[in-house]
Amino acid sequence: MNDAVAFRRRVWFGVIVVTAFVLLGIAALIPNGTPPSIHLDAASADETLPPASSTSTPAPSPAPSTTVAPVVSAPSTTVAPATTTTTAAPKRAAAAATPSTTAVKATPPPVVVPVIAPAPPPDSAAFLACVRQRESHGNYRAVSAGGTYRGAYQFAQSSWDLTARHAGRADLVGVPPDQAAPADQDALAFDLYKWQGSKPWGGSCS
Repeated sequence: MNDAVAFRRRVWFGVIVVTAFVLLGIAALIPNGTPPSIHLDAASADETLPPASSTSTPAPSPAPSTTVAPVVSAPSTTVAPATTTTTAAPKRAAAAATPSTTAVKATPPPVVVPVIAPAPPPDSAAFLACVRQRESHGNYRAVSAGGTYRGAYQFAQSSWDLTARHAGRADLVGVPPDQAAPADQDALAFDLYKWQGSKPWGGSCS
């Protein structure tokens, strides 16, 4: 029922519009005439217009104004899409949150280069050989019965440390004489011989 009523209204509205355009065209053909007021009656819109007279054109009778109700559209319900703003955290904050992956380079242990003592000169070689034979029979690991004298030259620990400091061999200070390398024992014995002669060994080898 509602569809039929709406259809009839659309038909009437179309007829009114067409009739209005026709009347406007007729009014435009009249040179000096004042365009008649156009008022259409919805009840008489389907009736045919009376033919125009050759001598005079009577103005159409004013028809009651028909007001067409405007179509009210529903309010727009368009929802603006939500915008998500992502703010990047400062670099320093990200750096603080991220665990440090900097590799710590291990420091290698110091390389101990053994000091090679120079060989005694030929004129002292016979003296040192004599002392070695007399004190330890040439045994660089010899230790006296009481443990006081050690090495091939039977150094006491105090005499060994004193001679090492005199020779500039701080690396040998505190080292047991019998644990030092044979070349180091020869070097300190030679230094002691140059420093104090043969007296530390009793003067038997000269």
